[in-house]
Amino acid sequence: MTKATRLVIFAFALAVNAAAVSALHVAMVQGAEQAVLANQEYDHVVVSSTRVPSDLARSTCPGTKAL
Repeated sequence: MTKATRLVIFAFALAVNAAAVSALHVAMVQGAEQAVLANQEYDHVVVSSTRVPSDLARSTCPGTKAL
């Protein structure tokens, strides 16, 4: 093998390794971003609904049955 052939093979291997490392980096960054987004807590929750009769509220509330 000549010196030029070895240099071409080395350059190709270097390019393949660089592509693999950059793909791994992108995957790790996306995983980290998803983990951060999954751990976000909301400041407040707003619930809006119409008033219902108190009998319905008592029948669906688990707190009265637990006591």
